[in-house]
Amino acid sequence: MPSGSWSPTLPDQPSQERKLKRKLIQGLMLTLACSAIMAGGVEASPLMAASAQAATTVACYAAWDASVAYTGGATVSYNGVNYKANWWTQGNNPSTSNGGSGSGQPWTIVQTCGVVTPPPPPPPPPPPPPPPGGGTTPAGFVFSPYKDGNINLNWNTYAMSTAVTGATQTVLSAMPAKLTTLTWAFATGACGSENWGGVSASAFAAANVQAFVNVGKKYIVSTGGAAGSFTCTSDADFKKFIQTYYSANLVGIDFDIEAGQTTADINNLVLRVKNAQAAYPNLRFSFTVATLGGNVSPSLGYYGVQVMQSIQAYGLTNYTINLMAMDYGSPAGGNCMLNSSGGCDMGASAVQSAINLHNQNGVPYKQIEVTPMIGGNDSANETFSIADVATLVNFAQQNGLAGIHYWSFDRDRDCAPGSASPTCNTYGTAGTLGFTNAFISRLGL
Repeated sequence: MPSGSWSPTLPDQPSQERKLKRKLIQGLMLTLACSAIMAGGVEASPLMAASAQAATTVACYAAWDASVAYTGGATVSYNGVNYKANWWTQGNNPSTSNGGSGSGQPWTIVQTCGVVTPPPPPPPPPPPPPPPGGGTTPAGFVFSPYKDGNINLNWNTYAMSTAVTGATQTVLSAMPAKLTTLTWAFATGACGSENWGGVSASAFAAANVQAFVNVGKKYIVSTGGAAGSFTCTSDADFKKFIQTYYSANLVGIDFDIEAGQTTADINNLVLRVKNAQAAYPNLRFSFTVATLGGNVSPSLGYYGVQVMQSIQAYGLTNYTINLMAMDYGSPAGGNCMLNSSGGCDMGASAVQSAINLHNQNGVPYKQIEVTPMIGGNDSANETFSIADVATLVNFAQQNGLAGIHYWSFDRDRDCAPGSASPTCNTYGTAGTLGFTNAFISRLGL
């Protein structure tokens, strides 16, 4: 028979023969249809799809009733999900009170119900391997060592200078190419008439702002510090203060609060920041405060507590808290995390200080910065090592911290372990700018 003219209707054949051929034809057609479906050439019929759907539909248990007391093993359904009671419960909504064994929740999810159970999605592709730093540095992250403006200052030009490489030169000449930002420390006095260790604000700004802009370096202006305070009682004076140092390269303003500011002083600073942010939306405003590094509550010191209370009182939301992860004192009493020798583990303590601020004060990690003191600290037997750099950077990348700084740029040169020095690290084995370069490398800058 020619192809395409075969008909399943055979009126001229005897009855038995017709029946036999009809069965053969039907069997052949069914085989062809199944083959086509398996090959993807024919869509399944609605009846077949409905049958498949029915096969994967799960019946719902009796609906949960808040007024009913359920004993362990009881089953209910809620919003298309079946649940099983872990123990006696009443009034606990299973959609918000569920978990597996040991979770402390009264309900456990059994399965979805009343709807088609879709096939599980294919597993996602594995993530790419991390860079050498161990993670990805978050967008907006700032790495910016502090530079004491008065150490090696050129008193003829007022340009910031340093001897960190062995010979005195401008700080811009000493900064590695990949170190893009430096924190200037410290402006003290009243905003609008502040000074830099006796140098007027206008003279200091004239010698340094444009110099940084000319070579493409950025800067943060830090105020206060351990030896001086900074106050600001009017928005007009705060605007004058910002404008003195303002350029496209100004990253932000830092308030280092540790030298006797009153509650009123702190409130004024927080209020100045809140009122200035509309005019300066791209500036960062940070509050630098002391902290303990152990698993202790509260971990913030007196001024840190005052800052957090003021931030809450004025409803400030756009800010960062910069933790001074240094000088914890005795390792006893939860002041720091301990190493195997019973001393302070400075990397773990820096990490714990950030965890404490996040957990105890509700500050998002993206608004937390950490500042260790590289090498030997003022407190005896506290040394922030090159290995601690990796510990802190890994945590910062994994949790999306806002930034890392260190005290201080002039100290990033080797000298023998001993009492802390303002011009070397009392660590001895990092090399010139060893900490700076370790941070840059680990951060992937």
